[in-house]
Amino acid sequence: MFGRFGRTLAIPDLRRLVSSTAISQLGDRLTHMLLISLIALSRPGSLLGYSQGAMAFALPTLLLSPFVGVLVDRWDKRRVLALTHFVQSGLLLVTPLLIAFSGSFVPFWVALFLFFGLDVFNNTAHPALLPALVPEDRILAANSVNLTFARVATVVGMVVGGYLIRWVGWRTGLLIDASTHLVAGLFALSIATRLAGEPEGPVRGEIRTALPRFFAELREVLRLVGRNRLVALVLGSIVASTFVSAVAYTVLIFLVQQKLGLGTAGVGIFTGIVAVGMIAGAASMSAMPQNVNRPLVVVGVVTLFGALFVAGWFHVSIPFLAVVALVVGIAFSWLGVVQNTILQEQVSPGIRGRIFSTHTFITNATFIATTLLVGALGELTSYRVVFPVAGLVLVAAGAAGFLFVRRTSGLRPA
Repeated sequence: MFGRFGRTLAIPDLRRLVSSTAISQLGDRLTHMLLISLIALSRPGSLLGYSQGAMAFALPTLLLSPFVGVLVDRWDKRRVLALTHFVQSGLLLVTPLLIAFSGSFVPFWVALFLFFGLDVFNNTAHPALLPALVPEDRILAANSVNLTFARVATVVGMVVGGYLIRWVGWRTGLLIDASTHLVAGLFALSIATRLAGEPEGPVRGEIRTALPRFFAELREVLRLVGRNRLVALVLGSIVASTFVSAVAYTVLIFLVQQKLGLGTAGVGIFTGIVAVGMIAGAASMSAMPQNVNRPLVVVGVVTLFGALFVAGWFHVSIPFLAVVALVVGIAFSWLGVVQNTILQEQVSPGIRGRIFSTHTFITNATFIATTLLVGALGELTSYRVVFPVAGLVLVAAGAAGFLFVRRTSGLRPA
C-alpha cells in the first residue's frame, strides 16, 4: 500500500496540488470553527440556528455553480486555483478592519458568503486538474493520496481550531486563516502543468448564456443517467452522502456542542476523530486494486450510514459517538474516492469542469433542503426523532442500491 502511495506522491505536480489542497483545508476548517462558535452564541438551544448558519456556505455555492464550470473549462485551472486563494486571503485580511469600522459582525457574514462562493472555483478546478497530473492508471491512487493529506489538515484544523479561537480570539484567527490561503495559492501557482480548456478570450457572452446552458447540462446529466448506470449510481450516492452530512451538521454538532455540553472545542475533537477515520479510509483506498467493485463500495457505505443513525435512536453517549465518528470517517473517504474516480474515468477532459460544477450544485441543493427540513423537524419534535427517520431512509436507499448492483453484476468502469 505505502509503496504505491509513495510512488504516486513522488509525482512533482501532484505533490504541489496536494500541498495546496491540504493547506487550504486547514484554513477552511478554521473558518467553520468561527462560524459554529457564533451560531452557538447567537442562537443557543436551537437546531434551526445551525440550518440557517449553513446558508453562509451552501447558498453562494448553489448560486455560482451554474457559471463556474463554464469559466473553469476555458481557463488555466492552475491559475484559477492560485488566484482564488489569493482573493480569499485578502478577503479574510480586511474583514477584521471592516468589523471594527462598522461596529457589527455583518461584514463577517458577508465575508463568509463571498469566501465560500469563491470556494466553488477551487472545488471545480481541483478535480478537473488532478487527472492531467498523473498517468491514467494512477487516478484512483492520486485521489487517495490527495484525500489523505486533506483529511490530515482537517484533523489539525478542527481539533486545534476550536482551542485556537478560544486562546487567540476571532481577529487573530481570521489573520491565521488568511495566511493559509496565501500559502495555498503559492503552491497552486508553482504547478508546472498547463491544462487550459478552450482558448482564452472574451467570456461575457459565455457568462450571459451560462445559466440556460447549465440547466441544459443538467438535462443532459439526467439523460446520461438513463444511459450510464455508473453515473446514475454516483449521482444517487452524492445525494445520499450529502443527506448524511446535512443531518450531521444540523443535529450532531448541536448534540455535542450544547446537549452534551462540550462546546466548540468538543465539536473540534469529534470532527478530528471523523477526520482521523477519513485519513485511514483514504490511505487504505490506495491499496485497493484499480478494478475494485466501485458500485458495491457505494451501496455498502450508504447502508452503513443508515444503520448507524438507527443505532443512535437507541443509544447516545460520548464513547458511542466517538466510535461512530471514526467509522463514518473511514466510510466517507471510501465513498468520496470512489465517486470522484468514477466521474473522472467516465467524463472526457473537456467537460470535467462542468460536470464537477453540476456535482457541486446537486450537493449544495441537497444540503440546503436537508438542513432546513431537519432543523424544522427538530424544532417541532426532538433531535432524537431525526435519527430513526434519517436512518430508515438511508437503509431503504442502500437496499435499493444492492438490488441495482445485483441486477447489473459486472458493472465496472469503461
